[in-house]
Amino acid sequence: MIKVLILNDVLAKGGKERRIVELLKYSKQHFEITYEIIFMYEGVDYPDIYNTNYPIHFINWSNKKSIKGFKKILTITKSFQPDIIHSWSSMTDMISILLKFHQNKKFISSMIALSLPFRSYKNKDYLRSKFSFPFADVITANTNAGLISYRAPASKSVCIYNGFNFQRINHLQNPALLKKEMGLEHTFIVGMVAAFETRKDYETLIDAASILLKKYRGEIVFILIGDGNLKENLMLKAGDYCQKNILFTGSINNVEEYIDTFNIGVLCTNSNIHGEGISNSIMEYMALGKPVIATNGAGTNEILLDQETGYLIPSGNPQALAEKIVHLFNHPEIAQKMGLS
Repeated sequence: MIKVLILNDVLAKGGKERRIVELLKYSKQHFEITYEIIFMYEGVDYPDIYNTNYPIHFINWSNKKSIKGFKKILTITKSFQPDIIHSWSSMTDMISILLKFHQNKKFISSMIALSLPFRSYKNKDYLRSKFSFPFADVITANTNAGLISYRAPASKSVCIYNGFNFQRINHLQNPALLKKEMGLEHTFIVGMVAAFETRKDYETLIDAASILLKKYRGEIVFILIGDGNLKENLMLKAGDYCQKNILFTGSINNVEEYIDTFNIGVLCTNSNIHGEGISNSIMEYMALGKPVIATNGAGTNEILLDQETGYLIPSGNPQALAEKIVHLFNHPEIAQKMGLS
């Protein structure tokens, strides 16, 4: 039996966190591996992690009490006696270095979950990677673009693309029922699932929507799924269209059922400050047979084939986005083919 100690900051909603949970669930069913999990802070947005029955610890880390926090982690590690320490963040990489030498364990770093738009030591993740990578036995990332942008040593680095658990979509309700509930039975739906944060470019989507709604109001509706600091400002930007033609759902648990109502899945990224890894939103769109329109660059180019499974568009270009949306609106046979490719 292999023992693995997993460390990450928190189990908030996010692609990396979903990967951790799916790894634990799959391992439980298929491998002779036992895990113990440490999160640096409280918070669980994926409660199905508890179904694995692996022990979970919350350290409530603070810089002022970091020595006390490390002692807690060391006590857990000594008790569990793992064969491997598997870190998922740059902060826990720093802790894993200490554990590696104190306990003489192997250390896997999986902190790379995105691609850096530019390298800077002001970026704490990039700075920490310069310390942790020399000590890691294996470095994993979910994109080759991420490995390249972090300059991870090729001799011990591997790209492992995200998987998708199709059980998530096996028992969805008929999308027509949800469309009827929303009053959108005969409407073409364009949707985006992402946090309302600066790294995601909802502004471009709203600008594209404003272009299209001048002509297609009542025919096309935009559904924006997520939450975050910029949500209220973006609702103001949507103006008169808000809640009628541009719908803000907030954070929801049945996101797959909403995606199933989409005709097009969109992911706009602020490429000036963020490079995507393998987006879970894009995978969800594709798993549910939707054509995808997304910002060109980084890991997105490793999952989306331009003009085959969707379209790659320039960053911050609402006109280009509007043109691709209306093209698929007017050519449903192309949209269907892309979604099934």
